Amino acid sequence: MDLPDFAGRAAATGADGVGLCRLEIIIANGGIHPAEYIRQGKTQDYINLLKEGVGKIAKAFDGKPVWVRCSDLRSDEYRNLKGGDLEPRETDPMIGWHAIRRLLDEPAILKAEFEAIRELHYAGQKNVGIMLPFVINVDEVRRAKEILREVGLEPCKAIDFGVMIETPASCWIIEDLCKEGISFVSFGTNDLTQTTLGISRDDSGKFLNDYIDNKIFDVDPFVSIDQSGVGELVELASTRGRKVNKKLKLGICGEHGGDPKSIDFCSRTGLDYVSCSPFRVPVARLAAAQAELRK
Repeated sequence: MDLPDFAGRAAATGADGVGLCRLEIIIANGGIHPAEYIRQGKTQDYINLLKEGVGKIAKAFDGKPVWVRCSDLRSDEYRNLKGGDLEPRETDPMIGWHAIRRLLDEPAILKAEFEAIRELHYAGQKNVGIMLPFVINVDEVRRAKEILREVGLEPCKAIDFGVMIETPASCWIIEDLCKEGISFVSFGTNDLTQTTLGISRDDSGKFLNDYIDNKIFDVDPFVSIDQSGVGELVELASTRGRKVNKKLKLGICGEHGGDPKSIDFCSRTGLDYVSCSPFRVPVARLAAAQAELRK
């Protein structure tokens, strides 16, 4: 969910919440790059922008969890925004300076995003949680939690606080992440597939099509999770995470969330939820019900 004006229609699908509330479209509609707000001393304008956009989504899903992913702006995506021309030039932005690694390098941006969510909490919209993108080590979680405490919210107590698992490395360190303290895990299956296969979503082109045509996989590996090794990583991380925290909420987001085969896999693996595009909610709900009956 990333279009505040569409939130009412999305909620009308009967979804049980928002597993991935993305900030990027809200930011793009503001016309200014987050780093530029900070450079101009207009941090409060950035906070207000996010507060208004996320607030509309949270209100539409009142009483249901809305997990907000902190900004994941790759250096090549938003150069059209004011201040975007100052972004660095990277050879492979898909795995470059973005997500939590960038936010911790520019903590004023992360703090502003936390402050927007804190203001929503203080205004009574306590269904909003926080999700850190592209986490690859425990120190990133620890440092982000320190900033969250600075704005007045205790992670996992005052607010749901989770991480996105999008690399094999984060699957292997899931126990340490749980010991540090997280409320939930969301497997970002699009990026996890990319980093597992070593195929860039931006640059795969003909190679990926040949890969599919040659029947190395029976289906597009960016649609089916139970093939290509990605499913094994999800299962491994889920099992290890639950050993440390039996109450840990586990789910996926990305296009896998609306695919019946992937949903069947998630049910067998014991995941709690799938998050998908709003138009796929009816398909996902039916597939989930059928998967439960097959158990």
